[in-house]
Amino acid sequence: MTDPLDHFAGSGATVAGRKNELDPSDSPGSLFGGMLRMYRELRGLSQPQLAAQIPCDDSLISRVESGTRAPKDDFAQRCDEILRTDGALAYLMPFVKKRLAQAFREGFLEYVEEEAKAIELRNFEAMCLPGLLQTPAYVRALLGSGANKLDDAPDTTEEAIAVRLERQQILTSETPTFAFFVLDESSLLRPVGGREVMRGQLDHLLAVAELPNVALQVAPMSMGENLQLWQSLHLLVLPDHSLIGYSESVHQGTLVRDQTKSGRWGRRYALLQIAALPQAASMDLIRKARQDLYS
Repeated sequence: MTDPLDHFAGSGATVAGRKNELDPSDSPGSLFGGMLRMYRELRGLSQPQLAAQIPCDDSLISRVESGTRAPKDDFAQRCDEILRTDGALAYLMPFVKKRLAQAFREGFLEYVEEEAKAIELRNFEAMCLPGLLQTPAYVRALLGSGANKLDDAPDTTEEAIAVRLERQQILTSETPTFAFFVLDESSLLRPVGGREVMRGQLDHLLAVAELPNVALQVAPMSMGENLQLWQSLHLLVLPDHSLIGYSESVHQGTLVRDQTKSGRWGRRYALLQIAALPQAASMDLIRKARQDLYS
């Protein structure tokens, strides 16, 4: 079966036979990726060869070079040592981190690190679709909206998209995370980006729901005031089987490690799952929204 997330990969154009060619002026992350590739090629190393010396997974090198993965301090320092750059990559890290801080709510990147380790996740998103299920076109429409341009801040759309697409790989990796999603029906009815974007987005939902590690339900509008959650909620089960939660306000995210509190959130999420439509009926509702609203 074709991987439902294949269309997320390899989106970069090919220039002079090279994929994912970056414009270093786009962002500090793009500059870092371009410089890493330049130094690696100057030293005559392939991506797997550099990965073996760090050591890390081959795909990490590829993602950092293509701008879809933010580097960390220890990664930059190790690359400097191997590639003999006189500290050029580590020098860029304060700029990379400052840009990421501008792109995301406080606390979010800490959550992303924990999400990458999770063996199971449960997600409910109010008003819009979950980031792990969004297409690039849907993300661009959301981040390019007027509401996101009110603050006098640099455009960090590309950084946000890169991190979002990087996160989505946990659903299709060799050892994928088991993921439960409950969608608010209103997110299917809200025409983010217009008809074409929403058609592609709903098709993507239907494809992701076919993955054996994904359970997808819809909380219908008919639940009315009986909806168990009125704000977005993310729950992660870590390898030690502890449960952590994450929620967001307008400017800040909160990561909750207290097992009593996260346990209460887990029970509310379980009640939401019981009240939501089963997966087969949820898929029918998504198909109906696509046909009636976006065909």
